[in-house]
Amino acid sequence: MTQMRINASRLNRSLEELGRFGDTPEGMQRIAFSPADIQGREYTISLMRQAGMETRIDSAGNIIGLRPGTVPGLPAIAMGSHTDTVPAGGKYDGALGVLGAVECIQTLTDNNINLRHPVEAIVFTNEEGTSFHRWLIGSRAMAGLLEPEDENPVDDLGVDLVTRMADIGGDWPKVSDAVRKPEELAAYFELHIEQGPTLHQTGIPIGVVTGITGRAMFEVEIVGTANHAGTTPMTHRHDALLSASKLTVAVNKLAAESETCRVSTVGSIEAHPNAVNVVPGSVKIGLEFRDLSMDALAAAEDEFRRATAKIGEDDGVQMEIYRHRFTDSVPIETDMQQLVEAASKNAGLAHMPVPSGAGHDAQAIASITKMAMVFVPSTEGISHAPQEYSTPEDCANGTQVLLELLLLADESL
Repeated sequence: MTQMRINASRLNRSLEELGRFGDTPEGMQRIAFSPADIQGREYTISLMRQAGMETRIDSAGNIIGLRPGTVPGLPAIAMGSHTDTVPAGGKYDGALGVLGAVECIQTLTDNNINLRHPVEAIVFTNEEGTSFHRWLIGSRAMAGLLEPEDENPVDDLGVDLVTRMADIGGDWPKVSDAVRKPEELAAYFELHIEQGPTLHQTGIPIGVVTGITGRAMFEVEIVGTANHAGTTPMTHRHDALLSASKLTVAVNKLAAESETCRVSTVGSIEAHPNAVNVVPGSVKIGLEFRDLSMDALAAAEDEFRRATAKIGEDDGVQMEIYRHRFTDSVPIETDMQQLVEAASKNAGLAHMPVPSGAGHDAQAIASITKMAMVFVPSTEGISHAPQEYSTPEDCANGTQVLLELLLLADESL
């Protein structure tokens, strides 16, 4: 067990201070590219510089703090996450990974410890995807995973990404300059709150992430017959909302009963004409499946399509399925999981394997370097909400494991 300890009070103070930018009675509103986001980024840069890092902003707006290594030519070990939030979000999602990384480097500086590898702390741009409805913009840019529709989208206020990126110090027309080559990075580590209940319920302080789940998204348009709610007999109805309700239950059962996939969710619904005295004539629902196994997602899609066809035939309504983008699952290599286990042991903390049901910048960066993730408990499993909370002790535990992980990687990679 190492004798070098992170400064828990300093870490949690920085979390509280960052949490003031965008804080409202309704929760955090530190949306990417907003004034609060820019303030939070400037605050984080100030902490990086205090820790002795050289800082720069790449063309994708990613903030990169660098602490040089002692061995010329070695690739960097990177740590990080994001500081933007969802609307009405919490203070820990993303922020802990960034400030934990900064605290690890500050601890090295405090103890005059120089590592063999250069070390980077990274703040990725627009992880949440609230702005421009495109997530992981910064990490996908760094990994060379941008797509044609990312070229210069316009946000909900009519402002294009080129303009927004300039506001935070990026240069979107030169975004290809942000791409990192695999030989530039030895590994990437991301500390994060679990955003689920497993660690909180078990009382185990550290989660060794086994992989990031894949995601399959669909929209279904259901067309029935709009008619008078008072005069149309129940036997003569083609109620699109009733059919949508049956499909919602069927989608839920795919995870809750048959366990075809890990989780399934119908998360959006639009009913027309949306009047209390009219039998709904058409409905659109949005749904998704998530699992570490892409085979499980394929099986869920098959079952979902069969259920949709049967409900449509039974109810006499038209069902049109639109298949949206699939996000591939990202399993974490066994040797990287073992490194996290060893780091947890060095920190004197119990650990358990857990999958990540949420997406993270790590899944993009995994395409260019080795990757590992460390989870800490989320109280009651709540995240993306004002009630999101991880205790000061849990935040410090995760950051200590991150430091141990960094030290082990510096020796072994």
